[in-house]
Amino acid sequence: MDVAAAFGEYRKLMEPMPSIGLAYLAAACRQAGHDVRVLDNFASKLPVGRVVALVREARAEVVGLSMLTPTAKSTAALGRAIREQTGAKVVLGNLHEELLRDGACDAVVHGEGEIVFPQLVRALTDGGPVDLPGVSVRDGEGVRANLPPAMVEDLDALPRPAWDLFPWRSYTFLPFVTVAKPCLSLLGTRGCPFRCKFCALGYQGNYVRKRSPENIAAEIEWLVREYGIRHVGFVDPIFPFSKKHGVNTCAAIIARRIPGDWWWTSETRVDVIDEEICRAMKTARCKRILFGVESGVDELLAAVGKNFTTDDVRRAVRAARRARLEISAFFMLGLPGETAAMTRRTIEFARELDIDFAKFGITIPLPGSELYDNLVRDGKIKPGDWDKFTTFNPAPESLPYVPLGLTGRELQRLHRRATWRFYVRPKMVFRHLFQIRSIGLKQIANGASILLRQLVGGRL
Repeated sequence: MDVAAAFGEYRKLMEPMPSIGLAYLAAACRQAGHDVRVLDNFASKLPVGRVVALVREARAEVVGLSMLTPTAKSTAALGRAIREQTGAKVVLGNLHEELLRDGACDAVVHGEGEIVFPQLVRALTDGGPVDLPGVSVRDGEGVRANLPPAMVEDLDALPRPAWDLFPWRSYTFLPFVTVAKPCLSLLGTRGCPFRCKFCALGYQGNYVRKRSPENIAAEIEWLVREYGIRHVGFVDPIFPFSKKHGVNTCAAIIARRIPGDWWWTSETRVDVIDEEICRAMKTARCKRILFGVESGVDELLAAVGKNFTTDDVRRAVRAARRARLEISAFFMLGLPGETAAMTRRTIEFARELDIDFAKFGITIPLPGSELYDNLVRDGKIKPGDWDKFTTFNPAPESLPYVPLGLTGRELQRLHRRATWRFYVRPKMVFRHLFQIRSIGLKQIANGASILLRQLVGGRL
């Protein structure tokens, strides 16, 4: 991953994070009888030449590369180097089938890969035809896409993620998520019935598939006992998704009496929880709950399909606070139709809420979202310059999308101002230094230096 391209001036705050998608794929391939090796280059930070040499030394026949949209350019360059210098077949994940045309890869897997990827590896090594759901391949000068992708119906049947192949001891989450180390992630559900227009997770489908509470609790115990994990982070779009499943999962966790000083965190919606489920989560050792709030302006929430209001946000925050859960909230700046005055309302709304962390991001229309499709259709954004599709874009004039009436520079200044106004106040400084204390001194120092540079440089 090109960290500088993806995170810009905030790159020093970013550390290697567990990739549960790759860990599931590794486990599925190993279960299918394939010899599997893993290189996490976010952790290793090896140059392209060294990665290619390792592929050659391993005599790899198929190399799978995960890819986020902002890193598509650097990942494509790595894929081309591997194909040209080792002869291995390269498979990419994500939606960018256009990379098939320029020699970056031999196939692109869309959506969930635990079923099709082991089959694809077999087809590529045997030299047979590739005709698998959710897999795009070259067809002459064009691309043949076999959609829709395959979905895993029985999540309990999946093998546990192959964390033993990863440098898991070096992993952490983002500062507003991490509560303890070492940490690893866990997936309890897939799919989401809500249709937020900015969301690019539509490949998981609108039908929610849930693991059984006992299966989830057993994996948490496995992570704590076998790996010594102290923070299990749910990476579901929404967990708990329903009160019944959440309460039953909490009961299953409590029943196991898992020893040690460990915690879990999860992200959910403000309109699916109440004080009862928050108290059950706290009793089951949930430490922090994360809310996708997005905006402090009801008109903007309605426009992007959130289907809740700022009053719902206040109610959920009160419920979580009464249960003594720590609270993180995510906010999006620069939503369609947003003005500078609306952005300032969102910033003040975040300050008003009794939350511990606020993460502000500039809205980026990502491929796979309704927002992206609409803006491309209307000619308001141009696909292809993927390294600019990051909320941490250091060049405001190259942001892929800025609402009418705002400039990129003004939006970036508001973004920086939001972080400053939320965190640089006595209440928050005291809370993080003396109460929560989950952010290490190195992270605090890096964050403070970024804010100081922005202040001195007149960029706030």
